[in-house]
Amino acid sequence: MCGGGGFLAAKAISLGVSKYSPWDLEMAEMGYKVIEYDGSIEKSPYDHPNITFHKKFIGTRNDASFITLGQVIADNGFIAGENNILQCDIENSEWDMLQEIEIESLSKCFTQVIFEFHGCNPEEQDGVNKRTKILECLRKYFTPIHTHFNNHGKIFYSKGLFFSTTIEVSYLRNDLAESYFKNGFRESCGELEGLDSPSFLANPEIPIRFSV
Repeated sequence: MCGGGGFLAAKAISLGVSKYSPWDLEMAEMGYKVIEYDGSIEKSPYDHPNITFHKKFIGTRNDASFITLGQVIADNGFIAGENNILQCDIENSEWDMLQEIEIESLSKCFTQVIFEFHGCNPEEQDGVNKRTKILECLRKYFTPIHTHFNNHGKIFYSKGLFFSTTIEVSYLRNDLAESYFKNGFRESCGELEGLDSPSFLANPEIPIRFSV
């Protein structure tokens, strides 16, 4: 789904935009061509030459109000080899979106993908099965390199640890991630200064422990 050709600036696709979307602005300032999609607002919150806004929801069909991720990729002329990035925060629609696309195609167009996964409730077994299959497929092509719990949602507490049903995960394409494996893995994250930021400022951050 990615073509060849001449040089184009790397693109940052932002699925799900609000009146406060600092990631989009930061990427634009870095020189990325930021392409935003969201049907719930009228225009981008930022007037920047590197930002283009489309008033459409991400869905599983293409019509006046919705567009599929596959169509987003086709419309924006990605070039294989560019360090394109996908950011997705579409309020639980990410699961249907990922179920409808060949995830291998994402690895051909993006070196990094960033998701805010919603509805990660371990009590909902049907949803767990669906999400697990999608995550296993995603893991075939991308390696999670950072995890952060959203502190503005349903929170579980068990065995001295907290768990959020909304989880933010940053992935790096597998071939690029391999060189970092030799550095080992962190035992915790979710509250790293300069990297993590609470989604809801009034609530404390939720630390993540990978070992106990």
